[in-house]
Parts: sequence; structure tokens; C-alpha cells
Amino acid sequence: MKTTHTEALVKELIETKWAGDIALCVGDKNGELFRILASNRGDVLRGDTLFDMMSVTKIMAVTPIFHIALESGLVSTDDTLGKYFPEAPEDKKSIPLWMLLTHCSGMRKNEPADFCGPDKRSEYINYALSQPLLFTPGTKYEYSCGNFAFLGFLLERVYNKPLNLLFDDMIARPLGLKNTCFLPSEDENVVRSTRHPLLGRNKCSDPLTRRLYGVCGNAGIFSTLDDTSLFGRSLLNCHGELMSKATFENAAKDHLPTLSMGRGLGYVYVDGRYKQGGTLLSHGSVGHTGFSGTSVFADMNQGIYVSILSNAAYYAGLAKRDYSASCAEMRKNIHSAVAEDLKNR
Repeated sequence: MKTTHTEALVKELIETKWAGDIALCVGDKNGELFRILASNRGDVLRGDTLFDMMSVTKIMAVTPIFHIALESGLVSTDDTLGKYFPEAPEDKKSIPLWMLLTHCSGMRKNEPADFCGPDKRSEYINYALSQPLLFTPGTKYEYSCGNFAFLGFLLERVYNKPLNLLFDDMIARPLGLKNTCFLPSEDENVVRSTRHPLLGRNKCSDPLTRRLYGVCGNAGIFSTLDDTSLFGRSLLNCHGELMSKATFENAAKDHLPTLSMGRGLGYVYVDGRYKQGGTLLSHGSVGHTGFSGTSVFADMNQGIYVSILSNAAYYAGLAKRDYSASCAEMRKNIHSAVAEDLKNR
């Protein structure tokens, strides 16, 4: 199919230094419809080039693992934080898990001054639990990575296994994701998305994840266009390889119709208030964005998925533009260009 509008936009984004590296693909239940790879470094991007997924980690790791645990009876959305963290103070003990999944718990994103490796995770948990809530749980919506950091810790306690290994066993292998992981090897082909020095395998841009040595529930996964294409198709197919359709559909519906823009149990739920879908994503689409300039969405009504990988936030920093606004504008425009190209498929 012709991809005139999308190719022209990607070329413009690279030439105007909105991003240095962009890889995107669009597909349906049968496979990819098209993909585009572009870089200001020449013809260097491949389908197995790694990008820092940042908050897309929330729907690639924590969200599906949580719902697998839910279906197995290991957790409930009505369980409270205190059930899994008996050390939680009184103001946090009664917070139900569904509030963490929908970002209305009042939990903060806490960034400790010191690094907290696997043997010091409990120290970070105690530190974070000691911080005051942003608001009374359930009264407001405020996006906070602290919610998913704790969901990641919770899953580690439920399964007695580190989150990175849970992801490998429960998500990557069943979906056939060959290169997606926390803690990529030092010699991997990775697109640079941070001004921070790369600390061996600890390459994630997110400061909290870096302090937790690259493994956290809110960020840390690195993935490729090949693998996010597979993941997007699985998302479009209601993660049938991982869970029942009923479990997925309950997670992918709007659980906060009045407190915010749409939120599923872990997912961004696209409704009329969500602008980053451009003219492409219809009401009821689900997915997530990443601060680095990444996103994966599935539109069940149209039967398509879209994966966008980039380092747009890094270039926004170089140009002293607003990070979030720059990435949001890019996604909106790319989704709209894809919509134009799909009209003639």
C-alpha cells in the first residue's frame, strides 16, 4: 500500500530534528501492513534495533502479568496494598489495587538519592511508603509512575521472582518476542534516548528505574520494531495467547469515565478527550505511551495496531522544547498521517 503521507511526515520530523531516529509499523490481525525506519545517522535502523520503551513497560510487563495473576486467582483488583505490603502505614494500607492500575491512588513517583539494587529493594519500598500521598485515594486522577513501581514490587512478591524474569517467562516467550527485555546487553544496538551515561546494562532513561538498577514496574523495557509489532498484534487479538478474552476486555474498558481521560486497568483508553490518537484511533482503542517518544496502540474497531518508536524526548531536550508536548504532537501527527494512508488500502 502507498504510505505517502506517513513517509513525508517522518522525513520532515527527522529533517527538523524533532527526532533523530523513528521506526514505526502498522498492522492488522494477519500481520504488518507497512513499516518505516528513518534516522539522521543514515541507513542504520533495523527491525531488531532496540528503543527505550519507558512507560510502554506498563502495558508490556506489569499490566498483562497482573491480569494473568488475576485470572489465576493469585490477586484481586479489590485487594488492598496492605495485603502485600504489611509494612505500609495506615494512610496506604487500604488502597485497593484497582486504584494503582488507574492512577487514582495518590501514590507518588519517588526517586531516592541513592541506588537501590535487588538486595536493597525493601529499603526503597519503605522509603516510598513513608512519603505523603498526593491526595485522598479515589478522589482524583493523577498519573504517577509510583503506582506501577508498586505493582511491579507486588508481582515480585506474589511470584517470588524478579520482574525481569517474570516478563521473560510470562510475556516474552509466549509472544515470541526475541529481543525485548529489561537490562539489554552492553553491546546491543540501542538507540540513544538519554543524556545520562549508560551504566553497563542499566540504560533506561527513567531516573527511578535507573536507581533500581534497570528493573521497575513503571519503565525499563527495551524493545524493537519487530517485537512491538508482534506485541501490538497480540494486543489487537485481546492477548489470546496470555489470558481469556473476558479478562482482557474487563481490563481494556474505561474504569474512570468521570475522573480523567479514559483509563483501563493498566491501559490508556482512547475517548473523545484523548488527542494523541490524531484522526486515526477510534473510541475504545487501548495502549500506552512512553516518555522517550514511544507508543503502542490497538484499535479493535478498525482492526489495526500502531507501534511508534523514537527518541523524540531526547531531541526535545536538545532543543529545549517541552518533552511531553513534543512527543504528544509527534504521535498525533503520525497517527493522522497513517489514517490518510489507510484510506486507500
